Amino acid sequence: MPFFPARDGESLHVRILGRGQPVLMLHGLGMQGRDWLPFVVPFLRRFQFYLPDLRTAGGSSGARFNQPDVFHNHMQDMEDLVAHFGLQDFLLAGYSLGATTSLHWQAHGDFSPVRRYLHIDQSPCIANQPDWPHGLFGDRQPHFFDQLRELLALLDGAPDEGPIAGLASGLREAILARLTHILSQVAGRPGLHSAFNATARWSGLWARILPVAELADIRAYLQAYLNGTRDYRSSAANFPVPATVITGARSPLYPAEGQADFARLIGARHVVLPKAGHVPLMSQPLAFTRALGEFLRQER
Repeated sequence: MPFFPARDGESLHVRILGRGQPVLMLHGLGMQGRDWLPFVVPFLRRFQFYLPDLRTAGGSSGARFNQPDVFHNHMQDMEDLVAHFGLQDFLLAGYSLGATTSLHWQAHGDFSPVRRYLHIDQSPCIANQPDWPHGLFGDRQPHFFDQLRELLALLDGAPDEGPIAGLASGLREAILARLTHILSQVAGRPGLHSAFNATARWSGLWARILPVAELADIRAYLQAYLNGTRDYRSSAANFPVPATVITGARSPLYPAEGQADFARLIGARHVVLPKAGHVPLMSQPLAFTRALGEFLRQER
């Protein structure tokens, strides 16, 4: 599997499969590029897929953030990927974190090589605004943000860097309990937190298998979501390329009505998967694959 150089000297991992028009697909938080594999296989004869592991994830897990703004860091990494492989006239798909990275790219980077854009279950504003109640967890956002702040405060007692697995047992269990509770809400899987509570004596193992397990990475993402006042509505209002928005109608993270408003704002084709949550790849995989195929085959 190839790597590509980022501008800070880090090597980031990317899977490249298929042949034909290039398609760059950006995964969500807690995922990695390989999670796209079952969905791109049907289209490998006509498209060449670039499936990077974003910085801190998968094969790029050793690369730490080099600036406070994680979205700008991810955007720069993707611009480095495009430059390294000489991609032009490519299709871009972003899911959740990958979608925010894509909107940040359109607002602050060189978006000109992108031909079409697929936006999957994300809001243009993570934090609620006076005229936008559709941010992360909608009207439940204050309670959820309180949980993030509690975790961040707990991390004040931990070293600046290093893995959760290396913490003293009492602090490790306390951090993992809060972290699994947060991740279970994000994933819509309350069983994740219940499983941790039932097996907390194996917290060292949990600390190694969670998708975000480095203290510096956890802090960076918490601060990005808590301190970010990003609102991409104005920059996206005159969206430069044809777009499609895929919404999980049952998404607990981002209210479907907000995603419908965003689709109208950017003049996008809007696909609603009625039985899907925030992760349509898992809750409606066949419908998601069909929607992906329709996006890939569009002529504009």
